Amino acid sequence: MNNPLSDTTFSFSPPIDGNYLFDLYAGDYIMIEETFADVLKDYDEFVQAIFSSYQVKNTPALKSAIHKIKPLFGFVGLLSIQAQCQDFETACQRVEIPELADSFNSLKISILEARSIIEKEKIRLTAYNLS
Repeated sequence: MNNPLSDTTFSFSPPIDGNYLFDLYAGDYIMIEETFADVLKDYDEFVQAIFSSYQVKNTPALKSAIHKIKPLFGFVGLLSIQAQCQDFETACQRVEIPELADSFNSLKISILEARSIIEKEKIRLTAYNLS
């Protein structure tokens, strides 16, 4: 088994920021793998809250749902999606849902794609940690 605290040979797949994760978790690939698993466990619930809030045009609930999922992207090194969430959350303070349609659709695509990215990377981390 690799010693995750001293081995930096694992390369994260883009768009995951591997350097950020390595620093955040002090190179502990087991902890990173566990974090990816934890994020996946709650992911669908967070996403459903976002989509439900948008569908009923509840801007405060939508802002809150985005605020809740935003840190998950940081925990898994998807910093560009985390920033996209921050921008969207800020926009929710200025405008109502009809004006958010374009940015919501872009964010929706990113959020849906992120799940697959996280799942694939978790599988890779599991294999790496077992080797």
